[in-house]
Amino acid sequence: MYGLFHDGYLYERWHVFIAYLIISWSCCCIVMFANRALPMLTTIGLVLILAGVFITIIVCAVMPSKTGMGHASNSFVWKDWQNATGWQSDGFVFCAGMLNGAYAVGTP
Repeated sequence: MYGLFHDGYLYERWHVFIAYLIISWSCCCIVMFANRALPMLTTIGLVLILAGVFITIIVCAVMPSKTGMGHASNSFVWKDWQNATGWQSDGFVFCAGMLNGAYAVGTP
């Protein structure tokens, strides 16, 4: 996010490593020192994720009428398929794409 709003930012590999360390140690500290707070944190996370899902659904339903472009056609959504990933199997690409969304909502 910092890189999006600062033009002079140069991405380096060690930045990712430092971010990984901060997140890992933060999670370890929460588990070790705030064990009683974990159920509350889990509930807060669940509420935020479900609120995000409902907000996304509402925005996707409302925005086509605001922009004047309308919704995509039925054939564009379900029939037309463009596999630009480089994988040979269209079925695998479709399932892999669907599983990402399922894990984002269903796992927590």
